Amino acid sequence: MVRIDGPAAQDVADVFHKRWTQAVEDGVEYAGNATDFQVATDIAERQGGVQAQVTATLPDPIAEHAIIETWLNAIARAEHYVYIEDQYFRAPMLNDALMERMREVPDLKLVVITKPINEWTDPGCYHTYESAELFQSTFPDRFLFLQLRSFDTQVTLGFDETDAHFVDMDVHSKMFIVDDRFMSVGSCNKNNRGVIYEGELNVAVLDDAWVTAERRSVLAGILGVSNVADDPSAWFQQLKSAALANDAVYAKWDDESFDLDLDGDPLPAAYKPKGFLYSLPFSDTSDCLLESVGEDMTGQEPPSGPPDDGGDADGQGPI
Repeated sequence: MVRIDGPAAQDVADVFHKRWTQAVEDGVEYAGNATDFQVATDIAERQGGVQAQVTATLPDPIAEHAIIETWLNAIARAEHYVYIEDQYFRAPMLNDALMERMREVPDLKLVVITKPINEWTDPGCYHTYESAELFQSTFPDRFLFLQLRSFDTQVTLGFDETDAHFVDMDVHSKMFIVDDRFMSVGSCNKNNRGVIYEGELNVAVLDDAWVTAERRSVLAGILGVSNVADDPSAWFQQLKSAALANDAVYAKWDDESFDLDLDGDPLPAAYKPKGFLYSLPFSDTSDCLLESVGEDMTGQEPPSGPPDDGGDADGQGPI
């Protein structure tokens, strides 16, 4: 998440006012006790600030889809990379735009960090696997599908006293970064519910220096390093190599049933992962028990039609 100061903060309040007013007009419970309020519009511009736009998904009857509009605009201008970190990766509109742009730009890379899917209980399994397979089969050298895991050991009594604990991390960061120039972060997931049906709020930033600094910080954190390359091809390979190295460490522990007999000796380097990055395997869509449950699976366009040119989400103009 990000903290917003300055004029953009009044746009956050404006979105709240829209939803408050709509709820009162709809006569929701306790609406009779509600009162109207005014949004302050005199917040001074901050010196040294960045160009930011508050964007929203608002359901009918407001029907605003500015979040997906800014994402599609950014994808249409992408030249080097698109980085997605989210608990979901199953938005058909997003897939279509990414596929089209990756065909147009031969060097464009896509990195997706998300969380593992439960094939038995997750109704989003089908479209998640479908999305991953789409990009892996079409752009195998330009697509990374990754997950985050934490690791620690515990020394117990008896034989094989050193136990390994790998824990899948529940990715919930909802980031979208393009070319060290554009970043969108907020509550909106990469699925139909987030970009079409539900009430969501993001902030989109268009600022080379700020986005570059944030991308460096994000990657350094998950890689467990102090410095990250700026060349997209270099850090793409850095992510790939780190995931493969950690996969190998995980496999070595798996071969040992996740416990070792070290007799007090230090943990060998071959059993120490670095950072949090691992490959995220996926299966065929036929392995998903729930294949067509819920509106998140429909692939529909927004009720008001396809996204427009992305202008005027909350008075800030297109990004």
